[in-house]
Amino acid sequence: MRKCLLMLGMIALAISSATVSAAENLLTLGISGLYVQSPYQGGDNRVYPLPLVNYQGDNFFVNGLQGGYYLWKGSEDQFSVILTTSGQEFNPSRSDDPAVKQMNKRHLTMMAGGMWQHQADWGIFKTSLVGDLLNQSNGFIWNSNWHYPLMLGKVAVNPGLGLSWNSAHQTDYYYGISGQESARSGLAEYQASDSWLPYAELSAVYPLSKRWRLAAGARYQWFSNQVKDSPLVARSGQTMLWTGVSYTF
Repeated sequence: MRKCLLMLGMIALAISSATVSAAENLLTLGISGLYVQSPYQGGDNRVYPLPLVNYQGDNFFVNGLQGGYYLWKGSEDQFSVILTTSGQEFNPSRSDDPAVKQMNKRHLTMMAGGMWQHQADWGIFKTSLVGDLLNQSNGFIWNSNWHYPLMLGKVAVNPGLGLSWNSAHQTDYYYGISGQESARSGLAEYQASDSWLPYAELSAVYPLSKRWRLAAGARYQWFSNQVKDSPLVARSGQTMLWTGVSYTF
């Protein structure tokens, strides 16, 4: 049982964006390790190897597992269309809970939408809205976050706060329990409505040389009642830790 690739992509975005900001170059490549707590009953906490890819061009960009095309790119504001992933997948065979093993799989899906970024003296604000393209969840995700990059000597530090809204279809697809699943597993039937997931994170980048950089960070995400009240969910929040090394061209 695992969190999906978008979570990995979000971590890649956090690390690679900080690296690129410090180096002011177009392309950054690297590798990192990511520790993720499983939110599900009987799920195992996992460590993932993760490639880091960041490209910033005049028209296109790639940040981790998110890509986009700029519709408008100014000194303070940027508007873009983006292509990304849903943020979750669920494989019941990876759980050691006999009841959870009776659940259906929840699949990773592709999502597309728009994003606005504003940069000011008080920090960087981003907000995006994306919807399911592959008829898996048929849901929407609205994510907004604020970061305040700063320098502490040679170290680039990037604290941030964020809030993610998941539509009812999105939340229920990954955390709900259908009548058929309830009958097979003995778990109570559960239908989730839309959910709000606030999070706080902190990343730091240290230059090892002119082009090599070491990055590390942490994020904690709180689950709303619609998520943590699901019989599938084992905790009220989730911790993620990561570290990596990258090379800027």
